[in-house]
Amino acid sequence: ACICTLTAAAGVAAAEAAAAAAAAFAAAEAAVAAWAAAGAAVASAAMVDAPTTSSASSAASVAMEVAALAGSEAVRDFVAGSAGGMAGILAGQPLDTAKTRLQAMSRFEGSTTWGVLRDTARLEGPRVLYRGMSFPFCSAGLLNALVFCTQGLSERALSASLGSDRARLNGFLGGCIAGLVQSPLVNAVELVKIQRQVQFDRLTGPVALLRHRVAKLGWIQACSPGLSSTVLKECPSYGVYFLVYEEAKHFGEARLAWHSVPATVAAGGLAGCVALGMVHPADVVKSNIQALPMEATAAERTAWKVARDGLAREGLSFFLRGFSAAMQRAFVMNAAIFGSYELALSCLPHGR
Repeated sequence: ACICTLTAAAGVAAAEAAAAAAAAFAAAEAAVAAWAAAGAAVASAAMVDAPTTSSASSAASVAMEVAALAGSEAVRDFVAGSAGGMAGILAGQPLDTAKTRLQAMSRFEGSTTWGVLRDTARLEGPRVLYRGMSFPFCSAGLLNALVFCTQGLSERALSASLGSDRARLNGFLGGCIAGLVQSPLVNAVELVKIQRQVQFDRLTGPVALLRHRVAKLGWIQACSPGLSSTVLKECPSYGVYFLVYEEAKHFGEARLAWHSVPATVAAGGLAGCVALGMVHPADVVKSNIQALPMEATAAERTAWKVARDGLAREGLSFFLRGFSAAMQRAFVMNAAIFGSYELALSCLPHGR
């Protein structure tokens, strides 16, 4: 019931965001139209200069049409991805806080997901469950828009080069590219979020925390801890993510005759669980690296040392820390993301 309530609330919020984004889409589409018009002018000039080269003229015309369509679709992906990302953060943040604390705080060892939520709310107040949300929420639009836009453009480019009959391969590779592109940015956002989530007594805002880290360590050292684990986690997981979503949604609509809304929500939740479940060990290592204090040495912040020490201390169970919380969060968050993304797309005009 809690999962359904959170997902439904996120969907309502996304609907409002999508309506507000329609104006932004209109402005962006106007820019795309201007771009296409400029391309048409260039193509016309080329045809005047070379009237006998019909093949070149046809190629220029086709290229102009593809560019206009891709630009328009990219704008729709960008706007809808922004709405989906924000809705997902709102829906999944309490469970994300529980996941991070189970993974990186020894005081919660042996506790359950709901035990962490209960103890955190009782000892520190319910608002603490949303601590660290502001930075991911403000960047969620950019991150998810970057993912959906990159995945859409990559898949269309791969379809043009490898052939549209290889839809599964194109979707998988497009997702991998999207995960790789967003890794440096998502690593910095996750670092600030995790540093705030594991704070207990001294509280620092996200901007002040990031400024302090940069002043003491420099930009690269301040934002790069856990980057290798992030790349290992994001790149393959997004390839599987989009592939599972498309297959599960098609199965729900075609085989089970579900309405598009429950099919989208269920497929999004399943895609999140499968994609994040397969890379959970990398996520545990990343969380432990990013939870370390600034005083930790460069050797202590390596993925190899964290994984080796965790394995020696807890055995293989170290890599499954917070798995239950991660799966619950994955379903809620990704059901909200894909449901809101599809809802936002339906509210936006199609490219001409």
